[in-house]
Amino acid sequence: MQKDMEMLNSYWQQCELISEKSSLVFTTMTKIDITPKAHEELLKLDIPEGSFLRINVIPGGCSGMTYSAAVDQDFSNEDVAVYEQERLRIVTDGGSAIFLEGLHIDYSDDLIRSGFRFTNPNAQGSCGCGASFAG
Repeated sequence: MQKDMEMLNSYWQQCELISEKSSLVFTTMTKIDITPKAHEELLKLDIPEGSFLRINVIPGGCSGMTYSAAVDQDFSNEDVAVYEQERLRIVTDGGSAIFLEGLHIDYSDDLIRSGFRFTNPNAQGSCGCGASFAG
């Protein structure tokens, strides 16, 4: 957990330097990948006009970090748009962006484990149930 906090603090310092030079670089820094099936399922959420899906990384779970997702409409200067296509916009806070870089989101309609599946190349490990990860 200490290593994660050090990495997060280092990232914030880099973001502050970048944002002072160019806000464009700051807002396009992190990108995630969403499969067509996941994109289709996310559109079914009917997110209101002017709102977006916020995905953050928060402390929790048995591996140390977990994802938080909610519909939001307040975009601050510290936020980063990580995905924008069609009517779907996904945003995260600057502190979570380092953990979401390269995140792959898929959707499975399997009978037993249907739902969204997150594959994170930054995760150094995860718990048995897959609900949390170590960065």
